[in-house]
Amino acid sequence: MQKIYLSAMLSCLCLSLIAQDSLKTVKLEEVVVTGNKTATPIEQSGKTIFKLDQEQIEANRGKDIADLLNEIPGVQIDGNFATPGTDISYRIRGAESEQTLILIDGIPYTDPTGTQQTFDLRLLNLDQVKSIEVLKGGLSSLYGTGAAAGVINITTKKTAQESIKCAINVEYGSFNTFTSNANFSGSVDKLSYMVSGSYRSSDGFSAALDTLENQDFDDDGIESLNFMGKIGYQFSDQFTIDAMAAYDDIQSDFDGGAFTDNDSDLDQQQLRLAISPTYRWSGGKIKANISYHTNDRVFDSPARNPGERSVSEFIGSTIQADLIFDQNQTDDIKLLGGINYQRPESDFEGDDSEEFTMLDPYLSVIYGVENFNLQVGGRLNNHSLYGSNFVWNINPSYLLDLEKGRLKLLASYATAFRTPSLTELYGGDFGGFLASDAGNPDLEPQDSETVEFGFEFLNDSQFQLGAVYFYRLDRDLIGFISTFEDGVFDGSYENIGGKTEVDGLELNFSYDIAPQLTLAGHYTFTRSLNDEIILQRVPERKFGFSATMRPTANFSLSLTHLHMGEVPET
Repeated sequence: MQKIYLSAMLSCLCLSLIAQDSLKTVKLEEVVVTGNKTATPIEQSGKTIFKLDQEQIEANRGKDIADLLNEIPGVQIDGNFATPGTDISYRIRGAESEQTLILIDGIPYTDPTGTQQTFDLRLLNLDQVKSIEVLKGGLSSLYGTGAAAGVINITTKKTAQESIKCAINVEYGSFNTFTSNANFSGSVDKLSYMVSGSYRSSDGFSAALDTLENQDFDDDGIESLNFMGKIGYQFSDQFTIDAMAAYDDIQSDFDGGAFTDNDSDLDQQQLRLAISPTYRWSGGKIKANISYHTNDRVFDSPARNPGERSVSEFIGSTIQADLIFDQNQTDDIKLLGGINYQRPESDFEGDDSEEFTMLDPYLSVIYGVENFNLQVGGRLNNHSLYGSNFVWNINPSYLLDLEKGRLKLLASYATAFRTPSLTELYGGDFGGFLASDAGNPDLEPQDSETVEFGFEFLNDSQFQLGAVYFYRLDRDLIGFISTFEDGVFDGSYENIGGKTEVDGLELNFSYDIAPQLTLAGHYTFTRSLNDEIILQRVPERKFGFSATMRPTANFSLSLTHLHMGEVPET
């Protein structure tokens, strides 16, 4: 059954300066970071990158990160139309969440306590976000594990240039939803600082469907707290140090199933600490991103026996260090490389903690002459369990100067991987539900290959148009294989044999009909090339459009329509 969603109708009547609509790609001469891990003009990037800047985020008040991501071609968010406490999954080009890597200020974040170690987008507060870049395709040669389908790079707000600047925001909406945020920042001589905090609560509605319409199902709401602090010091023109500390707390309700109401809840806390020293010289720099973050999740649900509760706690932490070297060898050649260290650790319901380590050297060569650009890179993944794994990519692009704009032709081929999670390697019997442990320390990493080619017509004044064809091949996918014999239920995580293939097409456009009116739209077609493989909750066809009017410099009115077609039947 086709479903049509009309979201953000007469969206927010935002009082903010707007550069462009949220469905547009970046403009000419705009700088992006995610494509090759260093600031690059969009004309020189061989990728199609969607970027939402702070003005665009402010223009979409009332939406959250999941809503904004769901309007980007090739991205499907599952759960953002459900109750506030529903877990959010993100699928790029038909891939699962664990094949997309979440970066916050360039640092990868995962949840070591989760089955696939995916990051929970509900933990982030949009009021603390400056910009969001979405880059699709295999990116493991630059970013390592989990970047098989794409990367979502979220940049938090910078400190103000004034000695002190304060911003306070309060919102109220349906289902008794209340949001508040306060931000203080400034710069004094060589010192910069920022302190930000937010609170959000919502009664929500029942996630379960009351088919009898007389069972009085309870609402499933959410309550969250977010605190973030930043401090930076510029010792000289060459050397700076930036540090960050953030704490996120979410309490959310969920039900027992599609038609089963109960009072289950999740209590989740996350602590993030990071320090980033940078040293610059003429033509290059070296930067270290060192981070430590913890996750603590407690599930509290009714047990099988009436009147009893089942409480499960999962505690984990991750240490990461990424040393990045960026050097212009000549006017035409740039070297970008480094070495990345990761060590996730997790406790499984009181059992001994488990961990693994990875140490990955990587190198990319970026060549640019006149209108031609080429990036070639590779990474050697060294894992404490399965050994070594090499991935690489090649990404050429060419910019044609036309009478009324520029036409960028682009193509890429990349291999990528996802390492098994701690749960997949060491998971137990799920509280006695299985006859034996589900973990399998002999798992191999998932392997992917991605091909894409397309074009972007870049006209900074009125019209922009882009089209990309993509193909992805996945091998050794990790899945849970269950058995049931003689009344005993058992199973374990295994590398599933064979391969899965997905391809599709992404289109996007924007047109400034007048200085005060912009139309934008997108279309995505995604299909599985294996008859027996179903793309779970990923529509074959998805499209949307928006119209944004700006009668004055500080006032906007936007109408957004999003259509999701049929999902393949299981």
